[in-house]
Amino acid sequence: MGEEIITTGVDDLLAYLQGKDRIAMQDAAAYLNVPLDTLQAWVDFLVEEKILGIEYKFTKPFIYLNKEEKPKKKKILERTTVPLSEVKTEFEDRAKMKQIPAGKIPELWRSHVADALATKKAYFIEQATRRHITDPNKMWEEYEANLLSRC
Repeated sequence: MGEEIITTGVDDLLAYLQGKDRIAMQDAAAYLNVPLDTLQAWVDFLVEEKILGIEYKFTKPFIYLNKEEKPKKKKILERTTVPLSEVKTEFEDRAKMKQIPAGKIPELWRSHVADALATKKAYFIEQATRRHITDPNKMWEEYEANLLSRC
């Protein structure tokens, strides 16, 4: 089975800004299809971490990648896109260190994945609805069943 990569909206933002000078926040929000408030929260954090810069022309905010932080930015991007198999291996290693019986680990992994999925469902439904998916709940159920079947 191939490696699955998990990415976030922040990863998409950083990828979108690659090779661009400055982008209006409104344009970035439209491109990423996220609310401006959500993008603003991401930008606030990334500016604080010196990954992004922000400047205003009149009252219009523009964002850009900080040039002096490129190596650090790449490291953060790598850390936010982790193959699922790597997360599972780390989970199994921690379980072994805690001396959890080997036969119990797969059940705990499946439970861990199910719990993580439960925290993402509302966001998934919201995003699917925003994208005018006909039946977001059915789509979620298929996604959840597919992922849990691989645990």
